[in-house]
Amino acid sequence: MGDKKIMNFEKILIINLGGIGDMLLSMPALKALARRYHSAKIYMLISDKLYEIVKDFPFVSGIFTFKINYGGKIPLNGLTQDIKTLWFLRKEKFDLALNMRTLVSEKSANKMSLLLDIINPKKKAGRDTEGRGKFFDIRIFEPILGTKYEMEYDIDTAAALGAEVKDRNIDFNIDPQSVEKVNSLLLKEAVTQDDIVIAIHPGGMPSRRWPAENFAKVIKGISAKIKARFVITGSHDEQNLANELIGLTGPEVISLSGKLDFKELGALIKRVNLFISNDTGPMHIAAFLKAPLVAIFGPGDVTRFDPQNITDKVRVLYEGVNCAPCEKVECNNMKCLGLIKPEQVIEVAIDLLEDS
Repeated sequence: MGDKKIMNFEKILIINLGGIGDMLLSMPALKALARRYHSAKIYMLISDKLYEIVKDFPFVSGIFTFKINYGGKIPLNGLTQDIKTLWFLRKEKFDLALNMRTLVSEKSANKMSLLLDIINPKKKAGRDTEGRGKFFDIRIFEPILGTKYEMEYDIDTAAALGAEVKDRNIDFNIDPQSVEKVNSLLLKEAVTQDDIVIAIHPGGMPSRRWPAENFAKVIKGISAKIKARFVITGSHDEQNLANELIGLTGPEVISLSGKLDFKELGALIKRVNLFISNDTGPMHIAAFLKAPLVAIFGPGDVTRFDPQNITDKVRVLYEGVNCAPCEKVECNNMKCLGLIKPEQVIEVAIDLLEDS
């Protein structure tokens, strides 16, 4: 792993092509690396959907983005721009390029190896998942099945480069403008400060989406017991999912899908009395903000990403099956999610509402 005492990099590229949760969980490690290499210029290569988060990192000198869909797929319309980005990075002549994500397969390892060959840094570092990272000069071994929280693997990565993590806090600051926008949107729907508000996030990776009809049953089940207003969240691409859910429930359900950026979503989550979500980025945001949360896990690695590691205001619903965890983007079976029933979600949701 090299002698940490003499490592000195003046220009560092940190590669983090994961999702929202991956990026936020890596924040303690990133801050530690920035302290350890305080005189270095640190750049980041991220998926384009993470730009709104990373642009506020004070230690980042520059941000480069890739267009990436679920499963690490690059859309054809973004391929040309991504190639240009790689060649630009090659000209930057980095002392170190660090990959902070798991190599989930030999295919993903080969992609990362090619990417680093093109960028051509003096040193390459990253997670050596199940021995797939032989191309790294500095390797941090990890198993494919998580044995601890994902944040700890990021911290191990920082430690291998001589950086000590002293602070495990996640910074997710919400500006007054975001709060004002959310309040305005809710006011337009006649939602008052006295209303109980429940937000539901039915989207995420297709293989991790609990069926819309189940969410509809949850809305109806909670409504039969508690008077509440329901808000659906999601990305611009998930608006059809929100419309489907409204079609199954009724027009009184509010859709803010595609209308909120990350900070505004955070402001909404802080405002609501309960957040019900699939295993996806907004679930992690709710956990970081200590909002009452029902988290529905299917094929995701619950050991790595269990929000109970950072908040006690969460109920995790997970039914282990022999094919989970997996990295499938889509699944024809989805028995892991099928085992979770609406009645279970209704029960824990009511419990959380009564406790808060």
